[in-house]
Amino acid sequence: MNKERFQNIKSIRLVAIALSVILIVSGFKVIQDNSVTIEKREIKNGVALYASNSNYYPVTIELDAELTNMTSSESNPLITVLNGRSKEKIAEMKVKDPKSSWGMKYSYIFYQGSILAKHNDKEGYRLPFKIGEQHRLDQGYNGKFSHSGESRYSLDFNMKEGTEVYSSRAGIVVETEESYSKGGSGKSFLDKANYVTILHDDGTFAQYSHLRKNGVSVRIGQKIKAGERIGYSGATGYVTGPHLHFTVLKAKKGGGFISIPVKFATKDGIITLKEKETYTAY
Repeated sequence: MNKERFQNIKSIRLVAIALSVILIVSGFKVIQDNSVTIEKREIKNGVALYASNSNYYPVTIELDAELTNMTSSESNPLITVLNGRSKEKIAEMKVKDPKSSWGMKYSYIFYQGSILAKHNDKEGYRLPFKIGEQHRLDQGYNGKFSHSGESRYSLDFNMKEGTEVYSSRAGIVVETEESYSKGGSGKSFLDKANYVTILHDDGTFAQYSHLRKNGVSVRIGQKIKAGERIGYSGATGYVTGPHLHFTVLKAKKGGGFISIPVKFATKDGIITLKEKETYTAY
């Protein structure tokens, strides 16, 4: 009888968030190496692999298996998306010839967000401030100061520190930061912004950044409706003055994010906001 040669060799490589202004200024916290795990379970004539995700947001997993006398139920390499706070079977490896030796080893990486997410372009976002308030859009899409490359679809609303910030779309809070107290234009401030990140039902994320110290009024895991207060504006992180930085993001293959252009509901209809214009929330 041939002895099983199952090799449980895991190689976890965490994918860092791309080094761009938007993703450092308002990005996720570094993903923890034990927040996504894969375990094997013996099944008839083989092994099943189960993945667990303890984060509140989905992750994309890329797994590469080296099989000896085995076949996989899924494509190899495997790319799959695992929802937040979930555990699922992601593959089964069956022995082809039980009379011969068999085994496997695998490695995998994972990163924040779903690469399968598809933004709902028909969504009309709510302006992220109190009904009746007016705020100027100081920097819009493709803004010359810092909205370029993968962060080109970002918006900077002129707001005094302490202005109430409201959710532009319903979702679930998946990340927050409120411990920082300072901001400035030096590179040392790039990763020191306070923010709230909300996951939408289409798999995209909205980020509200540069909030004041202790300026977050929601908690991770909380379900949010459009128009709920989520925090207070500030001037933390990489800034030249107080404002609210807003962007919608989608995960990209290999890790990191790209910004997505969105439209807002205004008294003039659902429109793309223009730089230097002033808008009223209603």
